Amino acid sequence: MKKKHVWLFLLLALIGMTLVFHSEIATLLHRNFMATFSEILPSDPAKQRMRYLKKHPGRLNIAVFGPWKYYEQNGFVLDKAIRLAFDEVNAAGGILGRRLNPVWVDNENYSTIAQEEAEKLAADPSIFAVIGPITSGRVLQFNSLFGDVGMLEVAPLAQSARINRGQINSLLFMPIVSDLDESRALAAWAEKNKRNNFLILNDDSRFPMSYGSCVEQSFYDSNLLVYGRVLFDQSSSKNYIRDQVRQYLDYFPVQNIIYLSKTGDASDYADLAERIFARLPEGTLCFNEFAPLDRLLNVHRNRSRIFLPAAIPLNGKNRTELRKFLKIKGYERDFLSLIVYRSVHVFADAIRQTGSLDPGKIAETMRTGVMKTPLGDFRFSSSGFEANPPVEILSLEELEKRWKAIAAE
Repeated sequence: MKKKHVWLFLLLALIGMTLVFHSEIATLLHRNFMATFSEILPSDPAKQRMRYLKKHPGRLNIAVFGPWKYYEQNGFVLDKAIRLAFDEVNAAGGILGRRLNPVWVDNENYSTIAQEEAEKLAADPSIFAVIGPITSGRVLQFNSLFGDVGMLEVAPLAQSARINRGQINSLLFMPIVSDLDESRALAAWAEKNKRNNFLILNDDSRFPMSYGSCVEQSFYDSNLLVYGRVLFDQSSSKNYIRDQVRQYLDYFPVQNIIYLSKTGDASDYADLAERIFARLPEGTLCFNEFAPLDRLLNVHRNRSRIFLPAAIPLNGKNRTELRKFLKIKGYERDFLSLIVYRSVHVFADAIRQTGSLDPGKIAETMRTGVMKTPLGDFRFSSSGFEANPPVEILSLEELEKRWKAIAAE
């Protein structure tokens, strides 16, 4: 019996010594491995990017990430607007002695491709920051992917108030009016012009659904009536939408209609306007998106009663810059192109003011500073959107009038 105890004790002691020995060896090997190979380990993407910047002092790679061909097909010259801004920054000497180098990535407007490309960018040490336009759905899809690796993200066309609600990504910025602020501007316009009794036509994709909720809340806060929301998907026929609208018009004293949809080519707006104004001869039709004016002008009648938001003031102060865009081939007088152009300048000036390529310090400048751009001064709100946005709700008639004044010699 005693021999068994002795052998058991010796066995346990041997196991203990082996574990200790292996633990010490493992620790020693780990320390030596880290000391030797930490420079190339992918464990700290932020350090890898700083290391890349030291090795390449003459350039700053910025990923330009979005569905470029899709937007081009729908009347927006976003890629040309961004190239113009990059060229202007570089012509002025670049940033901190570095030339901005755009790295173009087209996600083809597909969710899976966008996810794959976003993961590649987050893991690429040569990419310093990301500029969209990454729309609201894409930002929500990636969540904090770029933030988790310490990469600054500027998403110029993401308007959803759901972004940065709750847990805020301190490195994410949306230099555009939020859908909540835009809906408040719409409510203020309705109050000022004594418009009431609204119906919302609502595409059932993610952003319009969220935007519709903001409109309802803003109108409720302003004591404006919204009788309901006609929901439809992108495959719904025009007859379906027409019949749904008719039911509301038959039972409720609807006077004005707001159309909420994801960005498109505005091809169905003329038909929609004709159908609505046939029943509402004194009513108005409001669009939520910054659609190309040239395509909307396919509506030949009732231009004084069709409204959409103007995100950049069309005034004398901005005349020089706006005339640059009028010379761009294919520019159809949209605001999205102006917004992405300004976004590049906002980001570039924030780096200049910071005097450093530390992402955290740049983010602090963006949160608290005033950035200078060719289209005026810019400030961010606490939630990362444009602070006190000068958005106006203008008729097609007024928009065309202002653009003509900009173009005039």
